[in-house]
Amino acid sequence: MSQVSNAKGGVPRARQNMERLLSADEVAEFLGIPVATLYQWRHKGCGPDAHRVGRHLRYDPATVRAWLQEHLAVDRGVG
Repeated sequence: MSQVSNAKGGVPRARQNMERLLSADEVAEFLGIPVATLYQWRHKGCGPDAHRVGRHLRYDPATVRAWLQEHLAVDRGVG
């Protein structure tokens, strides 16, 4: 299956609407926590969902935002 590039020869259409996956370092920075905490949460099963891409751990930005919103609501006593 081939990807069709846009008219300017830039990013293929299949990737134009996709968000870039985030590394553990980027997610930790976004959440304001140490990377080690993020790895501990992953081990305990209580952090945002992550996926292995080869040997790298990657996070979907939408999933991280949804996880954060859910946990902020719980902390405020909503839900």
